[in-house]
Amino acid sequence: MKIKIEPFLMRKGLKVAKAAIEFEEDSILAGFHLVGFTICDDPQKGLYVLFPSSLSKNQTGESKQYFFLRPDSRDLIDKLEGKIIDAYEDMIGTKR
Repeated sequence: MKIKIEPFLMRKGLKVAKAAIEFEEDSILAGFHLVGFTICDDPQKGLYVLFPSSLSKNQTGESKQYFFLRPDSRDLIDKLEGKIIDAYEDMIGTKR
């Protein structure tokens, strides 16, 4: 797995970059890219990642968010978020 980071030329609110995951050649997902990760920098929370998702409205007009990645545990999301943030910090030359 390789994480590709593209910084925004101009900051968009808290959003500073977008990220994608490129899958390795020996994986069944070789040649695929999982896109839709957004790296945000909040003065109070610091760096964090928004994961790919979609909003869907039901018949009553209520919105529900559906995440494209559904881990078995929160630890897996935290680990992936850490790797994405590490890749971003390596790119811009800073470390937590």
